[in-house]
Amino acid sequence: MLFTADPVVVRGARAAAEAADAVVVSTGEECNDPAMIVVDLEQPDAMDHVRSLRSANPDTILVGHLSRPEQERWVAAERAGCDLVANRGSVGRQLKRLLLEGGRRRRFPLVDEADIAGRLGLLARVEQTPVGAVGVYRVDGRVTAIEDRCPHAGGELSAGKLDQCVLTCPLHGSQFHVGTGERLRGPADRDVTLYEVVHEQGRVQLIRTN
Repeated sequence: MLFTADPVVVRGARAAAEAADAVVVSTGEECNDPAMIVVDLEQPDAMDHVRSLRSANPDTILVGHLSRPEQERWVAAERAGCDLVANRGSVGRQLKRLLLEGGRRRRFPLVDEADIAGRLGLLARVEQTPVGAVGVYRVDGRVTAIEDRCPHAGGELSAGKLDQCVLTCPLHGSQFHVGTGERLRGPADRDVTLYEVVHEQGRVQLIRTN
């Protein structure tokens, strides 16, 4: 389902749908339970729109596009509920890949809520997940999950020191914000991946799209 009129994105989406034997529906047309929704993040009130779409479509892959890599808007869109943010020229390729892989968000149970009730900081390290080892934390009243491998030299981040929201790698001192995955200090040269989680059926579950 397209909430965009960008001609490059529309052409890419139609080509992806044709390759995957899917149907493209544009704004204003009826579509129940769409597999994917594409949103133009440069439209007015785009973030509010993303939050509304995420709330109404919890199992749909939500893709936002930008004409240029504007980091602040990119991160805001991910936090609002986008599973994927991409430059307009690459949206078609990304949609094709996701459609051919099944086109649905999937859940992986990380930890039982009863086991983490009342606890703060590091709640669990889950070694075997579809995305690799994951550290589960509660910071500022929110449960988050981040990749548990430092991008610098592969250190096990959950073995490092946690000071409020700042996690320090035990190997070389790189620091990350466990609520966002943001790199705060090197020698690591990128953020760590923050995974979306939901609380369902008494468990904290990781949302994955691949």
